Amino acid sequence: MGKKAKDSRGSILRGIDIFSGLSEADLRALAAKMGERAFEPGQAIFRESESGEELFVVASGLVSVTVSSQDGEVIELSRVGRGAFFGEMAILERAPRSATCTALERTDCLVLEAADFEALLAEVPSAAVGVLERMLAIAAGRLLKTGSFLSQMVQWGDDARKRAITDAATGLFNRRYLDDSLETILARAKREGAELSFAMFDLDRFGKLNAAYGPEFCDRVILTAAEAFREAFGEEDILVRYGGDEFCFLIPGPGAEAERKCEGVCAALRALSFPEHPELRISCSIGVAHFPSVASSTEELKDRADKALYLAKEAGRDRAVAWRASEPKRDIPTIARKNRVIAAIAKAMTERESFLIMGHKDPDEDCVSSMVAFALLLNKLNKRSAIVLGASVQDNFDYLLNICRYNSIEIVREEAALRDLIASSTTLVLLDTPKPEMIDRSELYERARRDPSVLRIELDHHLQADSVFFGDPEYRLVYEACSTCEIIGRLAIKMEHDAALKAEYQVDEFLSRNLVLAILSGMIGDSQMGRYLKSRRERWFYARFSSLFERMLARKTRSGSDNFSSKEQVFDALAALSEDQDACFRFMSQAIETVGGIALAVLDAEASRYLFSTYGNDTVVAVSKALVDKMAESSGRLGLVGYYDDPASSPFAQFRLRRSQAFTSLDLREALALLRIENGGGHPGAVGFRIEREAVPDIKETARGIARTLAAAMEGPS
Repeated sequence: MGKKAKDSRGSILRGIDIFSGLSEADLRALAAKMGERAFEPGQAIFRESESGEELFVVASGLVSVTVSSQDGEVIELSRVGRGAFFGEMAILERAPRSATCTALERTDCLVLEAADFEALLAEVPSAAVGVLERMLAIAAGRLLKTGSFLSQMVQWGDDARKRAITDAATGLFNRRYLDDSLETILARAKREGAELSFAMFDLDRFGKLNAAYGPEFCDRVILTAAEAFREAFGEEDILVRYGGDEFCFLIPGPGAEAERKCEGVCAALRALSFPEHPELRISCSIGVAHFPSVASSTEELKDRADKALYLAKEAGRDRAVAWRASEPKRDIPTIARKNRVIAAIAKAMTERESFLIMGHKDPDEDCVSSMVAFALLLNKLNKRSAIVLGASVQDNFDYLLNICRYNSIEIVREEAALRDLIASSTTLVLLDTPKPEMIDRSELYERARRDPSVLRIELDHHLQADSVFFGDPEYRLVYEACSTCEIIGRLAIKMEHDAALKAEYQVDEFLSRNLVLAILSGMIGDSQMGRYLKSRRERWFYARFSSLFERMLARKTRSGSDNFSSKEQVFDALAALSEDQDACFRFMSQAIETVGGIALAVLDAEASRYLFSTYGNDTVVAVSKALVDKMAESSGRLGLVGYYDDPASSPFAQFRLRRSQAFTSLDLREALALLRIENGGGHPGAVGFRIEREAVPDIKETARGIARTLAAAMEGPS
């Protein structure tokens, strides 16, 4: 070969990405090994399934890359020009061609034979290794670039070259492509230290839509949705139809940008209309998982995106939810650390102006009491606060809600008012809630979470099990206590002793009668007058705080008045059942039986349907707690209540487990681990858990099995 030809090839190679990292000496060695070929328009460079031993580099011209489906349809994957390379598997493994490459115009290629590459590896290993590393990186990178996709050049398996990789209806990639390429995509992201998000998509209630409007129309809906995806995503994003109305998205780049794109998809589908069905509006749910922040493998990406999709549906659908990296809630180890967090929260309470206070679904005594108590502290500082509650709250909380009414604390239930609050609140206060999906109106939390200007304060006493943090790191007052109200009590005492704070806000006392009543209500309600405390520490703090607040309450209540003057009176009010609750209690009590010394009250599907249709969810939840308390005490060991949720609102069977005050040898959180139950939590004396209805065909037998397992575990010293 003449010097001029070598220099020309070296110049061409120098401008091609695959060879860009080579030294001048390595480029010259490589150029000496490469030949040249020219192809006319329409001429095949090579065909799918042919044997071959050459790598091609396009020096000039344009090449079409195609594959054939099993029914013979030719599918064009991409068109590539100067600088593109293809056929690399031929020199690495001498594998059959997995695609057809055809010149679309006069095309000149540089060609490297497998034998020449092996010779280069022996003679100039730095050049060969440099080419190999860049070639593999770029080949994997193509999997992230749908506009220049050449993934068929990567060996997928014996049958890979016979597969079509696109969905015939939508033109998006298909499930086979995702299954075959996801590992490669993630491997490249790991090598390059890049971020990547995986999203799973479902059309909401598509089954009902299909039944109401027919499959032909619903096929149109799918195609319209696919067009919306193309508008919302970029060329670098990979869009996959996984099957039916299920889609997946692979989105390179920062997680926040991926979430923005997914929220854009939700908005786009929400805005769609169909002239033949003007009444129809569609929506979708999307679950997102980010690499590397919450997942490090394809299995984790899929699992966490799937869990996030479930959370999106559980939160009400029509939204995108990202899986958040989290850690179990743990005790604050030192008093000094507690005091630093208390100081940070107190400072936020003085510096910020508006607060939205939220608790968990079906709030109990501690939850409602802690919301009221925190709002009363804010009221002392002249801050605007609002409590978010569901449509109905148990009657025995009326005295707490009356405190709010008499102290200008807003109780918000209407959707319009909630939207206004989210727009105007600078601080979100999350109380007595183990994990984000249990938040009452969790969509409000998701909206606030996406706004970096909103501060999240968290106070809670639920630790370990499946509880997770969701407040901002320096504002998590979470530690072992008898109740969240006890934690608010500690905060209130610190504020009471801050003379400068009281002077600045002209506060005579933070510990008003109403605040003490609210705190005491939560403490005695959640611990059942202190009976369900396990550790010496819990008992010590309960005795200290309850005695302190009881003395305060007695001093602040006139003798002979109708106001509460003792914690016994407060507890009696909390335990009172309405007429409906009493009837519900008697109905559920008919199911009581004993297995292994454990009292059970479990309702089958028919009884559960009657329960919800007659009494409603709020009454059922309240009564089940009261009943399991009574059963635990009567058995002297454990009580277990179980029923099927209303199928219109939940696909679960619900269980609540309580221990008697005399039986302290078993931490019920450990019982969940023994039963291998992940979807549940609580404290040592009481836990709640749920199991998917499909896994509980006979709820009574399931409960009896749980009872027998626990009875066996409790044999021995008690």
